[in-house]
Amino acid sequence: MSFLGLKMKSTIQTLEKQLGKLKNDNVPPNKINKIGILADSRLFGSYDITRNLRQKLGISNEKQIEIIIYENLKDDFVTQHYSVFSEKDFGMYGKIKASNVKSFVEDEFDLLINYCSHDSVYTNLVLVKSKAKFKVGFLDETYRDVYDFTIEIEGNKVDVFNDELAKYIKILKLV
Repeated sequence: MSFLGLKMKSTIQTLEKQLGKLKNDNVPPNKINKIGILADSRLFGSYDITRNLRQKLGISNEKQIEIIIYENLKDDFVTQHYSVFSEKDFGMYGKIKASNVKSFVEDEFDLLINYCSHDSVYTNLVLVKSKAKFKVGFLDETYRDVYDFTIEIEGNKVDVFNDELAKYIKILKLV
């Protein structure tokens, strides 16, 4: 087995262990002031998620939103304008080596939105380790205990997801 294969296997074991210990007893915040966004470079390189989301939630201050992007495609625009991470930013057993990823995970966001597909072990590890108060993402049975709220959307239709998210955030009176 190669070193990369061993690293991936140990990271998957760490993720599975984290999922096993997870208890979702988060209480939603009274108001959403700070949002963390976990996205994939394939999605974010071609589409500005935040503009649509800010409009839907009525957020005017860009500083209320922090974005970290998993870079699986080399995209100079994404790299220059956003905080990015990749497989290289993790060590054995999923240990986070990069300071931007550590900072993102440690930040207590009022809302964390995961736009990533669930097939990336590294984005899932960031999601599971995050100290966000309220986590939202696409419906996936494997990660149902990670999220406080999931939205079932066919495909990866971000606009529809944002519409539904905004609707429920307003119903919960979080904005």
